[in-house]
Amino acid sequence: MITPKLITNYNPLSDSDLASLAARTADALRTNDNFPDLNPSFDDYEPLALDYIAKQAITSNGRASGQQKKEKDEARDALIIAMRAVTSYINNFTTVSSVQLSSGFSPVSDRKTTQSPRSSTWVRLADSTRPAEILLQFEAVVEAYLYEMQIAWELDADGNPLWQDLPPTSRSTGNFYAPVEDGVTYYFRVRSRNKRGVSHWSPVAALRARVNA
Repeated sequence: MITPKLITNYNPLSDSDLASLAARTADALRTNDNFPDLNPSFDDYEPLALDYIAKQAITSNGRASGQQKKEKDEARDALIIAMRAVTSYINNFTTVSSVQLSSGFSPVSDRKTTQSPRSSTWVRLADSTRPAEILLQFEAVVEAYLYEMQIAWELDADGNPLWQDLPPTSRSTGNFYAPVEDGVTYYFRVRSRNKRGVSHWSPVAALRARVNA
């Protein structure tokens, strides 16, 4: 029997995914009485999570100063150290999966039984700082090694997007689509893939492009 465990290494996460995890775990642990002797304590963990969330938000638009990026990176390093300590404590404290997951942290996938990766629970289209370009963003899936993406800018007679395949990617950040036309609404979705299969398609994101003259 495989003992359930939480992931302890969150270094591979993108900045946006780490911020989402920080928010989720802070919310989950705030009123959680499953871990009376959490180490580090929630009073120590929450400020690190909130500090990183705030600094990541400042740098996410690509216009942050070098000092702001440095402060974000320092906050990221401190948060990941705290996350490793918290998840190590929980792994040692209990082997009950439901109790572990009440913390908001992610479980280690069972590689022997996993048939395919799950799909991203959120996707997002965002304006880019570069002209005629939109950013393609989505939740990273730990057990996936590749993401298949589709985009559309036309609808069929039933109002469904006419999907066009994009080149696959191995990362959830740094992806973009260009060129886009001003005033045109673009639709985007993604699915995860690993050696055991492919997930369902994610929810669909939409954005009306704004191209600077």
